[in-house]
Amino acid sequence: MLIGKFDWQVDPASKPGEPWSRCLDMVWRAAEAGSDRLNFVPTHHWLGNGGSASSGIAGYCYMEHTDPADSSSGSTCRPWSEPVITEYRSAMTLCFTEAMRQGMTLYVRPHLDDGTANGAWRNGLLLQPEAKHSGYSYYDIMLAPIADALRDSLAAAAAGGFLRTLPGQKRPHVYFAMQGEMSATIMRFAGQWAGIIPRLRDRVGNAHADIKMGVGLNFNRLDDTSSVTKTYDSSRLSWLAWMMGVERGAADAPPIDANALRSLLSQQLDFVGISAYAPYTGSGMALSEFENAAFMFGNEMRDSYGIDVLGLVSSGKLELQYSEFGLGGGGSYGGGQVARSPGEVALRPFFGIYGPYNPASDPWSIPSNRAFLREFYSKALAWLADPGNKTYKVASVFIWSMASWDVLGVYPESTTSSGSYRDPAIAGAIASYNRQVVAAQGGASVGGGASAGSVPAAGK
Repeated sequence: MLIGKFDWQVDPASKPGEPWSRCLDMVWRAAEAGSDRLNFVPTHHWLGNGGSASSGIAGYCYMEHTDPADSSSGSTCRPWSEPVITEYRSAMTLCFTEAMRQGMTLYVRPHLDDGTANGAWRNGLLLQPEAKHSGYSYYDIMLAPIADALRDSLAAAAAGGFLRTLPGQKRPHVYFAMQGEMSATIMRFAGQWAGIIPRLRDRVGNAHADIKMGVGLNFNRLDDTSSVTKTYDSSRLSWLAWMMGVERGAADAPPIDANALRSLLSQQLDFVGISAYAPYTGSGMALSEFENAAFMFGNEMRDSYGIDVLGLVSSGKLELQYSEFGLGGGGSYGGGQVARSPGEVALRPFFGIYGPYNPASDPWSIPSNRAFLREFYSKALAWLADPGNKTYKVASVFIWSMASWDVLGVYPESTTSSGSYRDPAIAGAIASYNRQVVAAQGGASVGGGASAGSVPAAGK
């Protein structure tokens, strides 16, 4: 997870030949999990009126410390410029290259967050990828720099001799999702996204790897344009109506082009990554519950849009990934209320506790919650280890490595002088599992050669 410039910028005080950035630091922490794949989530921000989903974008910005020399000065969302885009591209090239040097295949899943700090959810944002706002489009500030960074890092890895190939693949792969957990834009503007796929492939090039193009969606509420109006300050009644499906769409949302959507999913994409936060039952949960998110996603695609995701995945035409996975332990959307029981943790895995680690608000300090967290990951590894126990073939699973979801301790603020969200028992079990799977495949992952058996990667 790269929230702002402070996460990807190379430290100006780095010694010559020894660059350091928080992005590099996270790559090194993630490598300790033993996986051979790493999911990057570069995050930029939109500014707008905070209301209408279709006209809510006035411009794009990037987060930076208010005083760049003082990490405690808070954050300010600053407008993009050509020099900053160049710096971003260069910094991501460095970080991507280091991930490949560590033996990991690259997965990229960009996010847009609300730059007003009101907490509006990106899932309902009606983003048009090439529409310019205040001089720049999403393609300009996000996709083009990432594509260039992938191209340059692949060239560096090839020159350095550390490109790797996953099992069953003839060449190295790179997985490039054009956005993440931003469903409404795909539902409403599928044709626009399809139109930029060839250009992105060409921009990265195929000299050193096959470029797999994808999208990132939520596990449900795929056409819910009303969600962009939900903020940290929205009433409890408003959130209840949203979660129960009473609110479904903005009145000014453009119609869905079902044919373009079906073409995108069935003919033009290589993979779909979903945020796998469907509810669980809690303590004593069954292994089959890890497919809840896949079934909810597949059922909505089938029932609402006539798209047979299960058939596409089973035939090998489309790869399904769990791009976000885990338990947050939160009791509210605002990120400040702790879930008081395993049942509450399981009901809303997408609620967590935000900000640096603080023992006073650690949901896992409650013994029953901690026990359920460890049960959850123990069962997740058992589920992944058996390729024959799944209806949906889930090719890769990535832990959301930030805030109270961060059981691997990847994001820097997940650990403070007061403690850490990193769970040594869980982190050790994941690393042991990953290394066994990688070793069994002669340096790659996915046990037994079956695409359903996958490794919970070190995340974001």
